[in-house]
Amino acid sequence: MKHITIAGELGSGKSTVANFLKDKTDYRIVSAGLIFRELAQKHYMSAKEFNEFIENDPHYDHYVDDTIKDMGEKEKNIIFDSRMAWFFVPDSFKIFLYVDVDTATERIFNDKGRVNESYQDSVTARQEIIDRRKSEILRYSNFYNVDVNNYKNYDLIIDTCYATKDTINQLILDSFNAFNAGKSYNKIWLSPMSLIPDKNCEYEDSVLKGVKYDDSDFRKNVDVIKYNNQFYIYKGYNMVRLAEHANVKLIPVGHLYEEGDILPIGKSVEEYMK
Repeated sequence: MKHITIAGELGSGKSTVANFLKDKTDYRIVSAGLIFRELAQKHYMSAKEFNEFIENDPHYDHYVDDTIKDMGEKEKNIIFDSRMAWFFVPDSFKIFLYVDVDTATERIFNDKGRVNESYQDSVTARQEIIDRRKSEILRYSNFYNVDVNNYKNYDLIIDTCYATKDTINQLILDSFNAFNAGKSYNKIWLSPMSLIPDKNCEYEDSVLKGVKYDDSDFRKNVDVIKYNNQFYIYKGYNMVRLAEHANVKLIPVGHLYEEGDILPIGKSVEEYMK
């Protein structure tokens, strides 16, 4: 691929991954967030305030997006750190990093290097992260008619809540290399600690006696539902418990059903979850 695009929630580790890939490849980084924050500073606003200011005015969004699109078409070997680069740079390996709001709050509030995203307290930080996410989703939907949280848009989805940076970085690099080589790789990796059991899940100790953790078992046996930006176990509860007991921080998901999808039982995700 000509480029790599990295999308994800605030505090998901996009910059960390981008810098790792820069060191391991001959790609350079372009950050839409940096361009956006520079625009916000010129208007004497925080990133959140600027987000809300342009919700009904696409002028500044178009400036950032047109810049990214133009670079994607005319240049090579760029790592785009941007929520929308996957849309404007289709010739790319599209990565999405997931993080829950509590983990994101802890990371951002304790990261003193975020000069433009400093908060008075963690409660304020948490609410502003939620508000900014809603604002961005609304803006992208209104301006481009796209859902940035639809995982079908991406080539690799990784939960960054509990795994180490080294584990996440190496998994992304291996997946990118496999993708470029035309080899198979697992598209979705989630933490067992992020997976919520539904009422139909039953844990059987006897099933797991003498069973060892194996990635290939999870590709076949663990299916997940994504609903309201949370993950619910649809199939493979015992396998998830096995991973927890083995202290495994990321497992490959066989299939992920999102809102609007029809489950194998014939019900929509919305019907099933309600």
